Amino acid sequence: MVLAALALHSTLLESLARAQSSEPTAHGVAVDMFDAGGALMKSGRIHEACPKYAESYRLDPRLGALLHWADCLEQDGKLASAYAAFRDAAELAERSADRRSEFAGARVRSLEPRLSRIIIDAPQDGLPSDVTIQLDSLTIVASGLGVGIAVDPGEHSVRASAAGFAPFANSLVVSGEGQVQRVTIPALERRLPAEPDSSSPAAAVDQPVRSTAAAEIPVQVLAKPALYQSHSDQKWLGVVVAGAGVVALGVGAVFFGTMVGALDQRNELCPTDPCSANTDRDRVRSLESEARTAETRGLALSIGGAIAVVAGAVLYLRSPSDPKALRVWQPRSAKSSVAQGLEWRF
Repeated sequence: MVLAALALHSTLLESLARAQSSEPTAHGVAVDMFDAGGALMKSGRIHEACPKYAESYRLDPRLGALLHWADCLEQDGKLASAYAAFRDAAELAERSADRRSEFAGARVRSLEPRLSRIIIDAPQDGLPSDVTIQLDSLTIVASGLGVGIAVDPGEHSVRASAAGFAPFANSLVVSGEGQVQRVTIPALERRLPAEPDSSSPAAAVDQPVRSTAAAEIPVQVLAKPALYQSHSDQKWLGVVVAGAGVVALGVGAVFFGTMVGALDQRNELCPTDPCSANTDRDRVRSLESEARTAETRGLALSIGGAIAVVAGAVLYLRSPSDPKALRVWQPRSAKSSVAQGLEWRF
């Protein structure tokens, strides 16, 4: 039932997609973001303009948006990010045989000597095989150690961690241009296993059991009527929940039938796209709205009904049918001998 509902949902979306032409397109929003970035650049608000160009490129990856974003990043002082963006722009221009590839390549060459880099080195004794090394949020593999990684100015962190070892963390600040800073990860120290606390409940389990003088240990007896009542209540609850789920599935099917009928009437009035001039457009829109409403209600009832049927079945099947299954372990009277300890019966 749920799969059928999803299939009908897909059919409805395809049939109504043509009627939703008023929605904004990714290209249109990208143009608006590009224009907003240009206005911010002209007013000197460079730091605010860069995210606008980035969003424009994300929505519609055009070479012009990427070049403007890279130029904005360079003016904002983020040389490493600008360098990566200009390299992407040069590759994109070369693939499309765009003459702007020479401009992007020249910007890449001019930025390269100005980049600041961080080099991460491993200790002489090496690192654990399962070590995880991170520069900020970037994970560095072992082959990346010893390589200068271009970074933007600001504070950066280097971390190393491995199971069974104390983690390493170091922070450094990069400022200016053309700096190279090295961070050597020291040999990670093994983490000693924690000693158990003698006062904790877990430690008390390992202590020898000492029996006191023979004494009857009181046993709490569960009343039989309560046990039978709990079985019956849980089973009846499962039946009620599952029954409600079946009813919801039936009502959902009715709504899906209503949706299909409305779509059939809509297609009879408007068999072509776009609709002909003499088509009753108000009636078409009314049928589309009716189909959407019926689909939403049918999906909600079908999914909820399916969940209720499964939950009811679980409640019914998980209810013990034999009251003996609810008996608890109960201690008998302790023997006087310490060696005998406690006996238990089921």
